[in-house]
Amino acid sequence: GRLSSVREQLDELKNLRGKNQDVIEHMMSKVKADKENFEKGLQRFQALRSVFSTQTNKLYRYLGMEALKAEVRDIRSQMEKSRFTKGIREAMNTFFKDISGNIGRATEQVEEIKLMMEAMYKKFSEEHGLNSASTTPFSTLKYQKEVTKLEKAYNEHFNTMMVYASERAGLTKKFFETVATRVVQVYEIANRDVDNWLKAIMAPMETQVREHQLQLRRRLESIKRIHKATDTLEDRIAELEHMEGNMLRQLKEIQDLNAEMQEALIHDANRDVVEA
Repeated sequence: GRLSSVREQLDELKNLRGKNQDVIEHMMSKVKADKENFEKGLQRFQALRSVFSTQTNKLYRYLGMEALKAEVRDIRSQMEKSRFTKGIREAMNTFFKDISGNIGRATEQVEEIKLMMEAMYKKFSEEHGLNSASTTPFSTLKYQKEVTKLEKAYNEHFNTMMVYASERAGLTKKFFETVATRVVQVYEIANRDVDNWLKAIMAPMETQVREHQLQLRRRLESIKRIHKATDTLEDRIAELEHMEGNMLRQLKEIQDLNAEMQEALIHDANRDVVEA
C-alpha cells in the first residue's frame, strides 16, 4: 500500500515538470478534495468503531465469565436443595441448555460482526482505494463440541430414571463440579480467542486508515511546497524515488523470507511423511 501511494505521488510530480502554476494549483485542489472526501470517510469509520464496540460487548456478554460463574453457583444451589435425582437432573439439563444457547448466540454475533467488517472494508476499498482485505474467519464449533461431549458423558452415566438415592445424587454433584470446571476453562479459551480475532479483523482497517491519512497529508504538503518553490519539485521527486527504492528492497527481503519459510515447511512436511 505504501509503495502504491509513493508511486502515485511520483507520477503526479513527474507530470508537473515544466507545468505552469495553473496546473499545480489544479493538482493542489484535487488533493484537497481527496483529503476532504477521506475525512468524511473517517467520520463513517468512527461510527463503525462505535458500532463495533457495541457488537463486541454483546458478544462478550454471551461468553461472559462472571455470568457463567453466576450460573454455576445457581445450578449448584439448585442441586444442593434437591433430594431427588429428578431435581438434580433438571438442574444439569438446564445448565447444558443455557451454555449451548449462549455459544449458539455467540456464533450468530460473530457472523454479524464479520459481515459488518467485510462491508466496511469493501466500502473503503471502493471509495478510497484501500486494500480490500478478507476478514479472518472465526468458529465457535470447537467450544460447542466440548460442551456436547460433556453433556453426552453425563447422559450416559447419570441421566437415568428418578430414584431417591443419596449416593447417586452425590456422584452427580461431583460430576457437575468437574463439568463446571471444564466449561469455565472452555470459556476462558473462547474469550482469549475472541480477543485475538477481534484485534485481527480491526487492526488492518485502522492501519490502512492511518496510512492513507498520512499519505494524503504528505501529498498536500508536497504540492504546497512545490507551489511556493519550483526547485522543491525535483527535491521531492528524488526523495520519493529514494523511498520507493527502500520499499522495493524491503519487499524483496520479505519475499526471500517467505520463500525460506515455505521451503522449511515443505521440508518438515516431507520429513513427517517419511517418518510416518
